[in-house]
Parts: sequence; C-alpha cells; structure tokens
Amino acid sequence: MRFRSLVVVASVVVLGAAVLVPLPLVVISPGSAEPVATRVSFEGEAEDEVSGQLFFLTVAVSQPTPVEALSAWLDDDQAVLPRQQVIPEGVDEDQYIRAQRQVFSESARVAAAVGLRAAGRDVRFSGKGARVTAVVPGSPADGKLRAGDVIAAVAGRPIALASDLIAVTGRAEEGDVVRLSVQRDGTEREVDVTLRKVAQLERPALGVSVATEGFDITLPFEVKVDQGQIGGPSAGFMIALTVYELADDGDLSRGRKIAGTGTIDATGTVGPVGGVPQKVRAAQQAGASLFLVPPDELQQAREAAGRKLEVVAVSTLDQAIELLRR
Repeated sequence: MRFRSLVVVASVVVLGAAVLVPLPLVVISPGSAEPVATRVSFEGEAEDEVSGQLFFLTVAVSQPTPVEALSAWLDDDQAVLPRQQVIPEGVDEDQYIRAQRQVFSESARVAAAVGLRAAGRDVRFSGKGARVTAVVPGSPADGKLRAGDVIAAVAGRPIALASDLIAVTGRAEEGDVVRLSVQRDGTEREVDVTLRKVAQLERPALGVSVATEGFDITLPFEVKVDQGQIGGPSAGFMIALTVYELADDGDLSRGRKIAGTGTIDATGTVGPVGGVPQKVRAAQQAGASLFLVPPDELQQAREAAGRKLEVVAVSTLDQAIELLRR
C-alpha cells in the first residue's frame, strides 16, 4: 500500500472542527501502478531484458474529515472502513506504517527467492514460525492471540514463514475452525479460532498482523528491491514474476503492459489481498491490457473492470508463467 500522512487537525471553532477533524475511519483510494523491473536489481548477475512492463499496484490509505468521508462514500473508486479494521487499536499510524514496510521487505525477499527458484536457481528458506505483531479488535483472533505469540503450526502443518500462515488461512472458508499451535512465554498451547470475514480483506481471516520469527533466505546472489514508501505484502506475486522474467532467457511480457496483485508464499502460491477495486482502477489508468488476480478475488476484479480490462485468475507463480507463455 502507499500511505498518506494521517494528520489530526484541531480547531477552537466548532464548525471548523466538524469540517476538519478526521473521523475514526479510513478511506481506501486507487494508488499507482509501479513498474517492477525498474525497482529490482541483481548484484553481480546479468539481468535479462524485459520487453514490456509488469506492474504491481498500490492503494492510498488516508484518515478523512467528515467532508472527505462523505465524498468517498459517493465515489465508486473509493472505500470507507472503520479505522480499527485497518489499523489495530492501540497502534498509531507511525507504528502501523513501520510494520507494513517490514511486511513488504519480507514479502519482497520471499518473492525474489520464489522467482529465482522458478528460473532454476538454487534458493533456501528458513524461519521459526509466524510471530503476531498486532491483533485487530473484534476479529476472530481477538482474545485468543496476542502480540508476541508465535504460530508454529496450523492443524499440525508446520508454519516456518509468515507467508505460510497467510497462505493457509487464505484458502479457508467462512466458519472454518483452525487449530493453531502457539508458542507463548516459553510454552506451547493449542488455540482454536473460528474464521470469519475481516472487512479489510473482504474474506475469512484470523485478523492479525504477522512477521516471520528468525526469518532468513539464502540466494545465489543478492536481489535488491527498491521499496520507496510502499508497505504491505500484496506486491509479492508481481515481484516474483518480474524476478523470474529478469533471470530467465525467455520473454513473458512480449511488449505488453501487465498488472497484477497478490501475496506470494514460499511454495509459489498466490494469495488474496485487499483493495482490489481500487487496484483495478490503478491498472486501467496505467494502460494495462491484462490484470492477474488471486482466484478468490476474480469476480470482484471483473466487476470493477467491466469490459475495459481483461482479468485472469492465477493460483500459483508457475500458472502465471505458463499463462503468459501462451
């Protein structure tokens, strides 16, 4: 996501305060389409030429005044959500932005490794579980998990990376009960959580922010990704696709403008994200001819795109590569 400053404006004039003071809401607006190849570089390794453009997409998050909230409600390109559904209670804007930037950094490293592995390079992942950094109030995890917990397994399946947890819960259905193996204060416990829809993601989820405990990746050479002011995990899929394109001798883009969104895990699975309608608008504004999206959000993306943009669902990086080769 691309973040604007969240500024609280006070006024001694009551009327002025009603117009200027931000509400406990956030507005999600179309952001930008970022050409990924210009942000990725290999250290000590030649990069293949990219004939077209591969874009990851951002959304802008801002805290509105009453006037701005009303305007956003009337704008089909914007979404208005309660603040606590985006920024956990007790977390200020600076903390939230730092956490999201950390998530982007980790996601980019996973994406680079997945892209290189798909191109036949030797990579290795390691981690000790998904550490909870914040819990969304009122979410399924509220009262069951807390910051500092490390989720080591889901239904007996080991969780090494935060992206592993996101991938597992991203495939769950509303009402599914997931059993988590949680390490807390030096002891391990089993926690059952019933998943339900979290508004920010518009899909069933735990309602936690996570990072990998003891995260490490070994690559054959360093891959640098210029983060800029962007945070969150949703660029992971397109970073992986671009790294593959730069490392492989083939030509996937073939002069086209291709946009996409989705998380990526160590297995190469593409996971759902938020803000899809706003990202569709950003793709259209960039002149993209194709929009790649996680399967769970295909319908939502097609409704937003209408007939102005071709939308195709992909479940894995390998599937996306095969699609573009055809």
